[in-house]
Amino acid sequence: MPEKILNLENGISAQLLDECIDRNEIPDAGNADIWIINNDKAWNVRKFLVSIIRHPDPKVFLKPVFLQKDLKKTYKEHKNYNIKQLCDGYIKELDIQSKIPYIRFILNFIKNLNISVSPSEDDLLKKTLMYYYSRNKNIEFHESSESLSGYSYPRIEAYYDGTTEAYVNGRALLNGAYKNDLLHRNYVDTSHICNKCYSGFLNYREECPKCKQHNLQARVLIHHFRCAYVATETKFWQGERMVCPKCSMELKNLGVDYDKPGKVFYCLNDKCKNEFQKPLIGVHCIHCKTEQAPSELNLEKIYNYELTQKAISKIFN
Repeated sequence: MPEKILNLENGISAQLLDECIDRNEIPDAGNADIWIINNDKAWNVRKFLVSIIRHPDPKVFLKPVFLQKDLKKTYKEHKNYNIKQLCDGYIKELDIQSKIPYIRFILNFIKNLNISVSPSEDDLLKKTLMYYYSRNKNIEFHESSESLSGYSYPRIEAYYDGTTEAYVNGRALLNGAYKNDLLHRNYVDTSHICNKCYSGFLNYREECPKCKQHNLQARVLIHHFRCAYVATETKFWQGERMVCPKCSMELKNLGVDYDKPGKVFYCLNDKCKNEFQKPLIGVHCIHCKTEQAPSELNLEKIYNYELTQKAISKIFN
């Protein structure tokens, strides 16, 4: 059954997409000015949007695509799909009045183009420049605990399969464009990521410097003022009283009889039982299980990007 086509405000036509999304079939781009997704299956919607983004025809990958706001709650249950970031956002009850100038600019831009784009790396960059120019938007990162490093550029990463490939190639595309003066960049944040898989899902933990195990116990030190004896707190307790093991004097008042100058760590590994003051800090990557020191992590600068005049010239040449 063909997808329904509606005439909306200012002569703009819209095609409601439902069954074609389940089949992952892209309709004829000439049927309507905009597409409105009317399908509640989040994974199918994501696959469909990725197919649009990867399509070589500008009439398809630049097509204004909107989501029904009634389905927002359904899509938000699958935040890791980044559905909103892969299209032009939501509309409520087919009301496009506020978006007409936005839509008209895109449609005029598409009309003045006379090219098709093949999936080479250079053309992926050109597709990116064309899309963000047509939307009059900067390329901004998306912060998410579901992304590999915690920061992603969902539309650009949608060109690639696999989270690691998407991360590496997406960053390479942006960095290359910056170095070639096609993008300005603005610093936003710094992150530390695994040196093997680029994941930002890391567990920092204290480790024994002798056996490198991380099952440690912190023990408070007690300093007895009168005889200058220093030991862990457990050595002072006799029942409910604190008694100095060296001079047998009872310790009653913190700050008067004794203080607590710090703590030591005790390794609970039965084969080690090392006692030390400064543990090592180890980093365990949850994603690929690699163990590394903080100094071995990759430091990544996070940027937002904006098109340069050179990029705009490249679009129209």
